[in-house]
Amino acid sequence: MRSMLENGGTLRPNARTLWEIQEKAMRPPAETAANLYMEICARAKEALKRGEARRAAVRDGETLKAYQQEVRRLFFQCIGGLPPPFAASAQVVDKQAYGFFSLEKVLLEPREGSFATAAVYTPLGERGPRPAVLLLIGHTDLGKADPEYQYVAQLLAFAGFVVLALDPFGEGERFEHYESGIDLQPIQGCSGEHDLMDWKCKLLGVSLARYFIGDAIAALDYLSSRPDVDENRVGLTGHSGGGTQVCMMMLAAGERFACAAPCTYVTDTRAMLEGGVDPDNEMIWPGSVEKGIDYVDLLAGIAPKPLMILAAENDFFPLEGTKRTLRAARALWRAAGGTPPEMTTAPHAHAYSPALAMAAARFFLRHLSREEPDLASFAFAPLPPEALRCTPDGMLLKAFPRMRTLQDELNGLLAEIASKRESGPEAWIGEAVGMDSADPSPPRVYGEGICGHYAWRAVLWRVHEGHWNNGVFLRDMRQDDRKLPTVIALWPEGIARLAEHSAWIHQACRNGWQVLVMDTAAEGSLLPGPLGSSSLYIGWGTLYKLSAYLIQLGDSLCALRVRDVLAAWGMVRKWPEAERVCLYAQGEMSRYAELAALVRGITCHTDALCPPYEEIVTEKYHDQTHTHAWIFPGVLRHTDTKAMRDRLSLRGLNIGDMAETSAFTQAHEGGKTV
Repeated sequence: MRSMLENGGTLRPNARTLWEIQEKAMRPPAETAANLYMEICARAKEALKRGEARRAAVRDGETLKAYQQEVRRLFFQCIGGLPPPFAASAQVVDKQAYGFFSLEKVLLEPREGSFATAAVYTPLGERGPRPAVLLLIGHTDLGKADPEYQYVAQLLAFAGFVVLALDPFGEGERFEHYESGIDLQPIQGCSGEHDLMDWKCKLLGVSLARYFIGDAIAALDYLSSRPDVDENRVGLTGHSGGGTQVCMMMLAAGERFACAAPCTYVTDTRAMLEGGVDPDNEMIWPGSVEKGIDYVDLLAGIAPKPLMILAAENDFFPLEGTKRTLRAARALWRAAGGTPPEMTTAPHAHAYSPALAMAAARFFLRHLSREEPDLASFAFAPLPPEALRCTPDGMLLKAFPRMRTLQDELNGLLAEIASKRESGPEAWIGEAVGMDSADPSPPRVYGEGICGHYAWRAVLWRVHEGHWNNGVFLRDMRQDDRKLPTVIALWPEGIARLAEHSAWIHQACRNGWQVLVMDTAAEGSLLPGPLGSSSLYIGWGTLYKLSAYLIQLGDSLCALRVRDVLAAWGMVRKWPEAERVCLYAQGEMSRYAELAALVRGITCHTDALCPPYEEIVTEKYHDQTHTHAWIFPGVLRHTDTKAMRDRLSLRGLNIGDMAETSAFTQAHEGGKTV
C-alpha cells in the first residue's frame, strides 16, 4: 500500500478498509460498557436522598402539612401544573336497573368543549346520602366496560357504595384518533394513544398526567355533588394505570378523600430501576426523581387518613419496592399520629383480582360505611360493553365530531407559548443540556494503526464523572501528524456504520480533512445490553427505558447526547493534530449538532431529515420508533426547530459539506455575534 501511494496510485473509497477499522474501534475498553445504566442508577440513588431528608423532617401533624405542600409544589412543577380551571358539567344520558344496583351513563365535560364518559353504579333501596368510591381505570381498551373493573364496581355497589367508573383519555369511548372518513381508530391500544400524546406534551413542557388528574377531579366534583352521595365519605381506588391515577390524585387533591386503596402500582423507584421496569408515559414526570419524589411521597398526600395498598405478589411492579414504601409510609403516618397504612397481597400476577377487590370493599366498609353486608353472597354478572356506553357506537368522536380533542388543546398551548417566547434560547438550551457539566478528560488511545490509505486512532474520553465516550480519528496517512481542519461526524449508529459511509469519509480525507467519527450515548459501540426481556428499540424497549429514567432525573437522552457532542468538541480542540473544528451530522444526529452549535458557536453542516419539533406537535400522527432520540422536555417553550436553524444562519454557523470542498477556510470556530 505504501509503495502504491508513493507511485501516485489513484485512491478510491474502500468500504472493506473502513470495515477493518470499524471492527477494531468497536471494542472500546470496559469503562464504556453499560456505563449509561450504571450512571443513571447512581444519579437516582443520590437524588432520592433529597426525598429521604424531607420525610425525615416530618415529626408531627404540622411538619407533615409543610412536607405535603412542598411535595405537591414540586410535583406540579414536574407535570406543568393542572389545566386551566373550568366549571365542569355533567349529563345523565341513560339509566337502567340491574338486580341490586342501577347504572347511570354520564357524559362529563371536564374541559371546555371536551367530553369524558363515565358509569355510576347506585345501590337500589335507600336514597339518602351514601358513601361513595371513585374508581379510576387502568390500561384497557374497554375502559369502564372491562369485566375486571365491572367486578370491582358491582362489588362496591353491593356493599352499599355509589361508584363512579371513569373512562380515562384514550380508553373505552375516549379514543381520540378516530377517522370518520374510513370509520377506523388507527392507533391500536390505549397505551399507544397515551404515548403518542404524551411525547407532544413533553415537548411543550407539560405531562399527559395533568390531563388524567384534571379529568379525575372533574369526576370527583360530579360524584361529590350528587344528592345521593355524602361528600365527606368518598374513597378512591384504581388498578395499574388506575393505581397511578389514584396516587396522583392523593397528592393533588388528598384533602378531598376520606381514604384510598391504590392497587397494583405502588413500589419504589429503586426497585423499578433495579428490575429494568418501564413506566408508562403518563408515569414519567420530568425531574421527579431529581427532586427526590418517590412513590411514598404520592401516598403521603392523603396522610394521616386511612390507606390500604393492594399488591399482587407476582406483579411486574416489584413487590420488594412495595414493602419498602409501606415501611416509609408507616413512619410518616406514625409521626403525624395517624393509623399506619395497611397492605393486602394476593398470589397472582398483575390484576385487580376478586381477592383484592374483596379486601378493598372491606377496607372501605370499615372506614366509610355504617353497614355490614354479607359480601360472601355477592354474585357477579358482567354486562356487555354496549350496556355501559354513553354514545351509540362507543366512540365520542363519532357522536361528537366537533368535540375539542387533546390534540386541539395542545395545538392551542403551542400557539400560546410560542407567542410568549423570548429571543435567544441559547442560555436555556445550555442549562437544559448541562453544558457546563461537559468537562472532557484528556483522551486515551485504545487502538491505532494504518489500514489502506487511512491512519486511524480510536480514542476514549470521559464526558463527566461516570460517563465515557469514544470515537475514531481518520486521516489520509500521507498527512503524517500535521494539524488538519477536523470535522466531528455524527450519524445514526456511529462507528458501527463506518463502512456504509466510506464514500463520504474518503472524500473528506481526500480534501484534506481529519474526521472524528464518534458514538453518542447508547449508540454504535456504546449500544447498551437489553434491560429485562425487552428489545432495544421497539415499543417499551431498552432505549425507551433509559430515556424514561433520564427524563425523571431532569435530563434526557437527547440532552445527554448533546453533552457528548460538546465534550467531543472540547476534546478535539485540544487534540495536537486538529484545528478549526466543526460538526457534520445526518438524520436525528442533526438535532444534537444544531443544539450544540447554538450554545457554543460551533460551525456545522446538518440535514433537514429529522422532523421539526413544532411539526411533531401539530401533526396528528408521528413516528414513535425513535422517540428516545429526540424528546427534549420543554424545548418548545423556548424555541422550535425552524427558529434554531434561522438563528444558526443568522450567526453564520451553517457551512457546506466539507466532503464536497477543499476550502479549509470555510470551517471556522465562532461566527458573527448576535
